[in-house]
Amino acid sequence: MTEITAAPLSFNTVRFPIAPQTLVKGHPDGLYSRTDVKIRNNDPTIYSYADSYEAFTDFLIQANKNDLYVILDMHSCSNHIGWRAGKIDDGPPWTDANRENYQYKKENYYCNQGEDAYDVNKWLADIHTMAKLPKQLGIHNIIGIDCFNEPFKYSWSTWADLAKMCYDAIAAEDDDLIAVVEGVSASHETPTAGVYDPEPFGDLNTNPNWGENLYGQQFDPIQIPKDRLCFSPHTYGPAVYVQKQFIDQTNPACVGLEDDAAGKAKCNLVVERSNATTVANLRKGWDQHFGYLVDQKYCVITGEFGGYKGWPNNPVKPSAATIWAHLPTSIRYDWEWQNIFVDYVKSKGMTDFLYWSINPESGDTGGLYNHAYTLSNQSGWGVWQGLDSEKASLLQSLK
Repeated sequence: MTEITAAPLSFNTVRFPIAPQTLVKGHPDGLYSRTDVKIRNNDPTIYSYADSYEAFTDFLIQANKNDLYVILDMHSCSNHIGWRAGKIDDGPPWTDANRENYQYKKENYYCNQGEDAYDVNKWLADIHTMAKLPKQLGIHNIIGIDCFNEPFKYSWSTWADLAKMCYDAIAAEDDDLIAVVEGVSASHETPTAGVYDPEPFGDLNTNPNWGENLYGQQFDPIQIPKDRLCFSPHTYGPAVYVQKQFIDQTNPACVGLEDDAAGKAKCNLVVERSNATTVANLRKGWDQHFGYLVDQKYCVITGEFGGYKGWPNNPVKPSAATIWAHLPTSIRYDWEWQNIFVDYVKSKGMTDFLYWSINPESGDTGGLYNHAYTLSNQSGWGVWQGLDSEKASLLQSLK
């Protein structure tokens, strides 16, 4: 859904992540008068908003005036939790609760309890609210609704039923909109919170990212008309999570290890475009997780990919550089991965994509724009600098 031009880079579509609170006018979490929340990238002399809902809807109107399409993304069950919510009515124990040097644990916050408790009925009401926006605002640039971000705690069969409910809510309000449906993960939560069972995803040599596993569609297809459905896998390299397919498995001490545990064991990585075995393994995994849907003529848009090119150097998470200090600095592993993935999507004709992210504040990935923020210049948070020309050039190759 993205058009790249030489000017030097332009998009025709933005995926706009929101939380339920965004859809509530005057919600306390979104008041711009609050002094404990940093409103980023907003010049009050140009744009003056009362709350997040007002800023959100004005963005949609301004995007419409500038011929910019939008996919609305229900990104979480709460803005207090963000992307860490793996289901609609989520709650602790949260993923990464015991991860070292991790600042987003939120163990005392629930989506499924308390004053703002969220559930499937409230989620469907929010889908209805979003689907009404084109007519309410008099705009025509909303393509569809991404039902829920990275539903990694669901089994495929449960998620397929919920996706159908999402589509029905969308179609009830505006049958011009499509349902954008992400995949699940390599495991799903059982009725006991925090206990997981395996979720089929094909060859066990390549573990899918959260939101990447669409393997189950071939056995339990979502009951949404094909012309109203677009699948949207998310996939990432080692800058987001060092999965086992990135790790040299010839070292017996590294077999089965991932991420920080592999770094502490001083495992080496095999993520290089020149490594034919790695490239073939990654491509096989992508084919099984979502690429086969392209062959079946489904709409498939990569919903998220990206990362810090210089990982493990990451100005927001400096601990990675320490954990992986044994790696050679001559190899930019995540940048190698991004190039391998771009080669793959070009070969599949999957040149519609959404890159994460435009803004540089994402802690795992950075953005298409550079950031003034460094550990020695923390006041630079939210200050954008110039376009990252290397990332722009890579994405332009998908034109």
